[in-house]
Amino acid sequence: MKFKLLPVAKLIIFSLCILNFALAAFPEKPITFIVHSKPGSAIDITTRQLIKIARQYSPVTFLVENKTGASGVVAMRTVLDKAADGYTMLAVTKSFISTVLLTHSGINMARFYFTACLVIDPEVLITNRRSDVRTLPQIIADARRQKGKQKWLGPLVGGVDHLMAVKTWHILGIHAEWIPFEGGSDALAALLGRHGAVYVGNPVDVLGRPDLMIAAVSAKKRLANFPDSPTFSEFGYHLTNDVLWRGYAVKKGTPAAAKTYLENLFRKISADPEWLKFINNTAAQPVFLGHRAFEQMVQRNRIEAEKYLRLAGILKNTNKTVSATQSRLFALGTGGIFLLLLLVLFIFKRNWLQPETIIALFLIFMSFYLYLLTLDFPQGKLGHTAGPAAMPRLWLWGLVFFSLWLIFDRLGKVKTKEKKSPNAHRAFLLAGCTALYLLAINPLGYYLSTFLFLTAGAYLLSYRKHLIILGSSMGFTVLSYFIFYKILGVPLPPGLFF
Repeated sequence: MKFKLLPVAKLIIFSLCILNFALAAFPEKPITFIVHSKPGSAIDITTRQLIKIARQYSPVTFLVENKTGASGVVAMRTVLDKAADGYTMLAVTKSFISTVLLTHSGINMARFYFTACLVIDPEVLITNRRSDVRTLPQIIADARRQKGKQKWLGPLVGGVDHLMAVKTWHILGIHAEWIPFEGGSDALAALLGRHGAVYVGNPVDVLGRPDLMIAAVSAKKRLANFPDSPTFSEFGYHLTNDVLWRGYAVKKGTPAAAKTYLENLFRKISADPEWLKFINNTAAQPVFLGHRAFEQMVQRNRIEAEKYLRLAGILKNTNKTVSATQSRLFALGTGGIFLLLLLVLFIFKRNWLQPETIIALFLIFMSFYLYLLTLDFPQGKLGHTAGPAAMPRLWLWGLVFFSLWLIFDRLGKVKTKEKKSPNAHRAFLLAGCTALYLLAINPLGYYLSTFLFLTAGAYLLSYRKHLIILGSSMGFTVLSYFIFYKILGVPLPPGLFF
């Protein structure tokens, strides 16, 4: 009997060895943390301190890579493009929720496994001590007196602090105007200069600034580091758990052994005395929220962010985004109408077909097409906030008016029988090039197709200074990339190479 059981025992032992090897296999190589902002930012400093302490609890090598761009989209894509093996982690903040909702980048927060949240930073209202509006009751009274003209300051439209402002207005029953700045330091400088009444931020923002004070804290009780700063609940308003959090996530599908290892590592770090001291010194609060609690918080924040983005008039087209198919149809439609109009003019008003008028008509039709693409950009609410759609639309309307002026100016010269401009056939070639450009935007992407179109257009117009042509085309394309992709984070067609 014992001899018959021996193979079974060997099989069990072998299986246990394989299981033990699988559990012990992670980590076998360096773990890289992807940070979405530049070195020196809050999440960057936090992550670098975290990996410094992590080395005390793990023999593995930890690295930090800064992947900036599009308010976190570049960092998220970097992680999603890697294997789901636990060796690439995303340093994630609450701001990513707004980024995903506003950019229509194709990224879904559900594609991440939220491993652990280690830091929370309560949202606060900050005022100028030297102002007549300092306390929460004074803020409310002044807002009602100004009837929506009170100015609140902070970074970005649709960001975490903006959403906190919209939620606060809703709960306090007031209206105000959000004045966005490129960064928090600029907004704080404006508050110090009394160019606004309230700054929405975190407790750390008042450190080293004696002229600033905290009017109200979104917490259940007063903060230990700021015992003189009242909570919203002390005034009877239910704003008790609005925080800016920082945590870490991996790509969904990561093996259970890796997820367990990482979560246990973060739990150890969260209790480390050096870590606790570091976080407390930044006026934030050290916490440990494991996967389940972290995931639930992200879901609550996503639902709330969508609610207040809609209330602010920023998120109006979430169910009406411009798809790739619709974009191609727009391109075909505008290009077809443009060519049809040229044909009609060729038949009935051939003398109107001057190079200037053809180019101007092309610019008008291209502006209409690009305007249709902006329907998918974050909108903003006129008079209160200006979303990323505002800047390109202003450019496009300016281009339309300039083109109309060019057409009427040229037609006026035709009526006075001024000599017709030479080389009209080149304008027709440019029109054909335009049609190809509109059709190429989706498969090749906006940036590559625009560079090729500008270069070809210059040669079609007989310009032969090669370095100037290439430099100007490249310069305009790079400028567009930085304005639309890096700064505004708007979803222009990326094509094959982005």
